[in-house]
Amino acid sequence: MTKTMIAVALSLTSLVALSPAVSAADFPQPVYKAAPPAILPPYNWTGFYFGTNLGAKSARLDETVTAAPAFPLGVLGLSSDSATSAVGGGQIGYMWQNQHWVFGVEGDLDGTGLRRTAVAGALAPPPFVAGDSLTIHNDWQASLRARLGWAWDCVLVYATGGASWADVKATANFVPVGVAPGLIVSTDRTAFGWTVGGGLDYGITSALSIGAEYRYTRYSGEGNLAPSALPITLATTTPISLATGLQTHEITARLSYHFGAGMAGAYRY
Repeated sequence: MTKTMIAVALSLTSLVALSPAVSAADFPQPVYKAAPPAILPPYNWTGFYFGTNLGAKSARLDETVTAAPAFPLGVLGLSSDSATSAVGGGQIGYMWQNQHWVFGVEGDLDGTGLRRTAVAGALAPPPFVAGDSLTIHNDWQASLRARLGWAWDCVLVYATGGASWADVKATANFVPVGVAPGLIVSTDRTAFGWTVGGGLDYGITSALSIGAEYRYTRYSGEGNLAPSALPITLATTTPISLATGLQTHEITARLSYHFGAGMAGAYRY
């Protein structure tokens, strides 16, 4: 009897010892997973914005003073492909996004410092003489443009084009010749032209974007010199007129602040 009880007790002890292992094997263990990353809302370019820009531009300047009809060959000119200047200012605009397409309008105003001078040599055509000079200044420019772009989330590639304005100041210095007195004449006018280009903007936060833009701009026109007559002798003068041509290539870096409901969202890095 005692041996039987001992055997039963050992059997029960073995079952109790094995039961936790069996229970653990019978039920699957929980698997812990990391929380999914937060999903940022799509970047939306809709809304007003304003900002600043800074860059450089190169220019081709064509400026001529003509003494006609009395002197059909009398042309004093300045032509240069190497004029360069810094350019910088601000921009303001509005964009509207429809799926990937982004439409907008933008205006800007920039300061610049283009300046070139040409001096007539010994072979200057009459009535001009050696030492006569022509200087051109361009101190500011502005534009009003349409924008059409394609957005991949916070990256926007766009084309732009529209009207442009720039001040063009010309000063001609005619040296005295014999009894004919010297003369300084000038004109200061706003030239009108057109501009086209393109660029890229990148949204670094929900309210700030950085970018780069290239534009080609062309101006033309005529200005009235004051006074508009060049003395030939003490008693005679000849009419003089001015024609201007200005073409520029510019590249600028841009920083813009966006505001409005359309730009609400998380920070981008």
